[in-house]
Amino acid sequence: MSTRILWLPADPLADATCFHLGDDGRVLARTALVPATPPDPPSFDGAQHTVLVVPGAEVRIDWLELPARSGAQALAAARALLAARLARPDDLHVALAPDGGQATRMAAALDPRLMHEWLARAAALGMHADAVVPEQLLLPVPIAGDDADTDIRVFDAGDRCLARGTALAFSAEPSLAARVLAGRAQQALPSDGIDSLVARALQPEIDLLQGRFAPAATRARPANRRRMAWLLAALLASPLLLVAAQALRLELAARGLQQRAAETVQQALPSAAAASTDSAALRAQLDAARAPQAFVAASGALFAAVASRPGAYLASLDYQRGDRLRASLFHTTPDDLEAIRGALAADGWQLVEGTGSDAPGGLLTGITLEPGA
Repeated sequence: MSTRILWLPADPLADATCFHLGDDGRVLARTALVPATPPDPPSFDGAQHTVLVVPGAEVRIDWLELPARSGAQALAAARALLAARLARPDDLHVALAPDGGQATRMAAALDPRLMHEWLARAAALGMHADAVVPEQLLLPVPIAGDDADTDIRVFDAGDRCLARGTALAFSAEPSLAARVLAGRAQQALPSDGIDSLVARALQPEIDLLQGRFAPAATRARPANRRRMAWLLAALLASPLLLVAAQALRLELAARGLQQRAAETVQQALPSAAAASTDSAALRAQLDAARAPQAFVAASGALFAAVASRPGAYLASLDYQRGDRLRASLFHTTPDDLEAIRGALAADGWQLVEGTGSDAPGGLLTGITLEPGA
């Protein structure tokens, strides 16, 4: 299949050049097209594909780190990265090179108004673009094994200079390009090698016809009437389906919680009836099961704290199921009581001081032991 390559100049009043390429990439014909004349595109019999080569000065080419993700996610990430680099990031048209399995992808960014202008210029010349390529990407990329002193390919296009490196591609005025490339090893491509550059448009690295500019044939086709009817029915039924699904989910969750609660009760109260669902009865059984453990823990901590103070002892001890541990403490000085309070606090208990009275050789103080906060 032969191809037409329409190369637009930056000046909309200048002549465009149309190349006719054969299947092997050779230039078969070249025609200058004058914008002011009525559209009369060269027939180029057999040409079935048109590639539009556009001025590259207004197209920014970047290589961005875009880890593997969906096309929409990669495009959103590219927009975010470019917004941080450009002074005017709003309403950019961003196109991405195909995902070659690498984290780094080429991205092209430009003002969408330029895309509209270039497509309109092509239409005015009687052509419809099947692909749009920035001119700087027609230069070959230096590859491993090339001359070690050459890392930038440069093509003199007269009023502009095209440059291409492994991670660099731009089109600029010769003086600006010279400043950008100062100190970089360069290889000037022959000025008569434009035919080889044009051939590279047959397999462009990136096509700017993406997103809003994508050809209609590549967009999603509208659904037919039967599909629309099914979608409408599904849309009308979706609220009921959502309510039913939510009810089923809550029912399953409730059953799961009930099962886990029954297992927990059996572990905590082996003597409890498996079928019992009376929360008050289960609470009473649980308190009854925990009462001996609570008394042992509280009394043990109290005995240890009192034993740490010479001369202090428990005059009485009282405990009733479901109540706090109460005691009457004999101590020789108030400091003893504070020391015992600190020892209990270290074990996670709070000593609540009650009434006190004098006793032979010391003091007798009523205390209550409670779990610490």
